[in-house]
Amino acid sequence: MKQLQTVEDVYPAIAELIAELKLAGHSELAEMLHHRMYQCVWTTRSELFEELKKVLTNWSLLDPARLPQSLKSQSERITSVIDCHLNS
Repeated sequence: MKQLQTVEDVYPAIAELIAELKLAGHSELAEMLHHRMYQCVWTTRSELFEELKKVLTNWSLLDPARLPQSLKSQSERITSVIDCHLNS
């Protein structure tokens, strides 16, 4: 996964996560993220980030054992950067 240094890095990180989720057989989560990123219209970045955070958080809470550790870590790093943006 690419380094998440700025809030702008969230966009390519989500795209990368979507691709990796599809490869790992987690198409349902990949499709949810793809829909939020590319098919919904958001008025602000914060609105998009809140929705992405909700999807990632809800998915990991449903069944923590479903995702491989590498994908969990990747989604946690993305969520962390989103949190920093939303709380600033």
